[in-house]
Amino acid sequence: MAASVTQSFTQAILSQLAQLDIHLEDKLLASIQQYEGEERLPLMLQDKLWLEVEEHGTKGIGMHIGLAMQPQNFDTMGFLLLSSPSLSVAVDSLINYSPLIGEGGQFAKIRNEQGWGVRYEPRFTAAVDVRIEVIMTGIATGARWVAGKNITPIAVHFTHSQQAPSALYSEVFGGAEIRFNQTQNAIMYSDTDWHFKQREVNATIQAQMLELANQQLNQLTPHSFTEKVEALLTNQPWLTRSQIATSLAVSERTLLRRLQETETNYSNIAQNIRKQHALSQIQKPGVTQESLAQYLGYNDASAFAKAFKRWTGLGFRAYKEKFCKQRGVM
Repeated sequence: MAASVTQSFTQAILSQLAQLDIHLEDKLLASIQQYEGEERLPLMLQDKLWLEVEEHGTKGIGMHIGLAMQPQNFDTMGFLLLSSPSLSVAVDSLINYSPLIGEGGQFAKIRNEQGWGVRYEPRFTAAVDVRIEVIMTGIATGARWVAGKNITPIAVHFTHSQQAPSALYSEVFGGAEIRFNQTQNAIMYSDTDWHFKQREVNATIQAQMLELANQQLNQLTPHSFTEKVEALLTNQPWLTRSQIATSLAVSERTLLRRLQETETNYSNIAQNIRKQHALSQIQKPGVTQESLAQYLGYNDASAFAKAFKRWTGLGFRAYKEKFCKQRGVM
């Protein structure tokens, strides 16, 4: 089952692009229109959309799109957030049900001396900076929906370099401390705002929304054997073939046979997923060939180095210098 995103989220992006007078190629629009009437479309297709947006070069386009989003653009997820009694509860729902919006990354709750916050780890590699700014802006906007008041974050961290004038970041995130070239994408709130309850939530409505969300999430859960292998490796790319087999309660021999029955190959699946992770992780500050090799489950850095050169045609350091230096994340 290929990763996907909701139609309503994609259509909201297209609507905002039109308002900004940004025109996409007819071929791409035609490809998106092929999914008209369906609830979701492939994440790969939205990757192409974001690449075109990025190439347009409009400063801060991600934040402009994020500000224009409304709860209905997130379907069930949007109404589930609105039924949450506090930002804390809403973030729990975001972590558990974010695949309903799109399967491009993973949210996590974090805690530090500043307060509570949300971390986002992308799995996509196309137009990462623009999309991260859409997501961070969406969280800031969504927090105001939940709280019912104009709460602002304490701090916002981006793994990429500054993409727009400082005034735009201040408009979106208020007086938050904005930091770039960080080790993670995160947005932090004070304890008071994190737990603030502006109203009592209708328990019946909340239960109904949770039931609907669980039903929809179950439909996205991988069911075929191949999909289960892909899901395990996507979430934990360091797992060995033996560990994958153990997780699925089969022998390694059975694992290979069942994949072969569906005309797939374990090695190809693992290599493709690790390649995606490598190209995503390499953009982060402080990532080394050794740390990435360990994260992806390679026995030593030299084995990973050979694989990386096979994927990209370049050595690790040459690739990072060519594609990351211009982003200011070396």
